Amino acid sequence: MAPRVSSYMRTPVYAVSPNDSLAHARNLMLKKEISRLVIVNDAEVPVGILTTTDIIDALFGKNYQKPLESILVGEVMTKDPIIIEESKSLKSASQIMLKHRIGGLPVVNSEKKLVGILTKTDIVKAFYDKYKGKYKVGDIMRKDYSTALPGHSIFYIARLIESDPTGKVIIIDESNKPIGVIAKKDIAYAQLPLSMLMSRGKDRFIRNKVPDVYKEKIISLRMYLVPIAEDIMSSNPFIIRPEDDAADAARIMIEENIGVLPVVDNNTLIGTLSKLEFMNIIAKD
Repeated sequence: MAPRVSSYMRTPVYAVSPNDSLAHARNLMLKKEISRLVIVNDAEVPVGILTTTDIIDALFGKNYQKPLESILVGEVMTKDPIIIEESKSLKSASQIMLKHRIGGLPVVNSEKKLVGILTKTDIVKAFYDKYKGKYKVGDIMRKDYSTALPGHSIFYIARLIESDPTGKVIIIDESNKPIGVIAKKDIAYAQLPLSMLMSRGKDRFIRNKVPDVYKEKIISLRMYLVPIAEDIMSSNPFIIRPEDDAADAARIMIEENIGVLPVVDNNTLIGTLSKLEFMNIIAKD
């Protein structure tokens, strides 16, 4: 029997109300180290999703002058979320997530009440459990990937990230060796200080607006007119080789909480492996 959503969903689910403040939601996400919250009504039915991106957009958009305490979750959440029933297969869940380009699904019971959440990471766990020894990394790795050099600007990196299906950019040196990875969250908190340094001051902005977990990264940014890739990248990335078992790659992603692995041959980048590749296999199986 194909694995069910109920076997891999996470529960209990961290949920908030549309009437909760964005400050409360943000603090919960940071405390629990999660990137999304399900928004439920009084009947425990999902009515929205709040992601890190939604919070970033609120901070950087029209609400940037308002304190988080005065912004309601319902104002910035993504409404009418796509949901899935706990009895459905992981294959169906993977197909839905790939089709709609989303990273998580609220899971409901037969009464449409929230009972769990299923994310891309949970799909990767299922791959690790079910596909050991069945695929080599080279069989499923992505050959169309985005790369940049350490000296590329943050704006160039941002364009690459927006167009890349995985939302990641591999930073390489002149010999095509991967030396870092940049994800959307790495540039999100660096963009706004750039536009506001002259009018507000870097220290004031960091003190008042930036979540604690990102302060050290931003404070360490070199004061160029425009930060470059090496200022914000995650250095010394985990790497894998084409002959490695793909299930071992899945395990590394889970244990290290990372979303992409550069694939190398003799220290040269030849591909990448992301959670999407694992989802594609389960969606077609």
